[in-house]
Amino acid sequence: MSTREPINMTPEERLELDSLVLETIRQFSSDTVYFKDLESRFLWNSKGHANQVGSTPDDMFGKTDFDFFPEEFAWAARNVELEIIRTGKPILNVEEELKRDEDDEPQYFFASKYPLYNKDHEIIGTWGMSKNITEQKKIEKELEKSYQKVQRLARVDDLCGLYNRRYFYEQLERIISIYEGRSDESTFALIEIDIDDMKFINDQYGQPHGDDVLRHVASSMLVVARKTDTCFRIGGDEFMVMLPDCDKMQALGIAKKIAETVQATPVPVGENKSEKVTISLGIASYEKGNDISELISLADRKLYKSKRNGKNQVSF
Repeated sequence: MSTREPINMTPEERLELDSLVLETIRQFSSDTVYFKDLESRFLWNSKGHANQVGSTPDDMFGKTDFDFFPEEFAWAARNVELEIIRTGKPILNVEEELKRDEDDEPQYFFASKYPLYNKDHEIIGTWGMSKNITEQKKIEKELEKSYQKVQRLARVDDLCGLYNRRYFYEQLERIISIYEGRSDESTFALIEIDIDDMKFINDQYGQPHGDDVLRHVASSMLVVARKTDTCFRIGGDEFMVMLPDCDKMQALGIAKKIAETVQATPVPVGENKSEKVTISLGIASYEKGNDISELISLADRKLYKSKRNGKNQVSF
């Protein structure tokens, strides 16, 4: 086993090394480093910290955050430092947001602050280090946007822009649990919609024009639906509208208006040709004790009743 010779340094050499190390940190540290007195006045700053505020370490001496930063940011820093002085405990890994002007992009920092002691172990101020994490935050935000987009795409039918079948069942389970727990007589309704003669449209004019019909029906639903209602395409040419705080008669009025809106505007299905589209609708109103299958089965039966009775109508 090899042994290393101990480093022997005179007190003067040690002081010179300490001075060199401190000056190296001041000049070249990519993280900001600073020391403050009990009044939060700067005693020592790294060059990186000074550059951050468009100043120099010498010019920052004796000044405070209030001379360089927005008041809200400066007060937040001061309050943290007062807590450190009071308790003697460091405050570590705090995320700070700095926005200098209303129109400026915010900057983000990861900061840790510590008590500053003298030779007698008395607190004479604070010191801290912070790292600019603005770029990392931008990446995080972009990743979050991408995640939200993926989540949205997982819930939305890409052809019509309505929510899809999976999300319909999620929301139906949720809304049933809400109304099941209510003590009043409030209820919600479902409107099930099926496009009349959709097979004929696809066979006669082709699927691209059939897709135009699907989008036309979806658009009509969105135009009529209340802000609190949610529209779904649950598959093929079948749609659902979920109407919270809505009884059967209120749902009937909305369903009729959807049918009228769909029929009012013929859909272009070829050169100089358009086709009038109609829909059949069935309404189910929730009653306490209904589960998902019972409620959907009721809506199905009402829809089939509209089909049997000649289509282009609402049954409830």
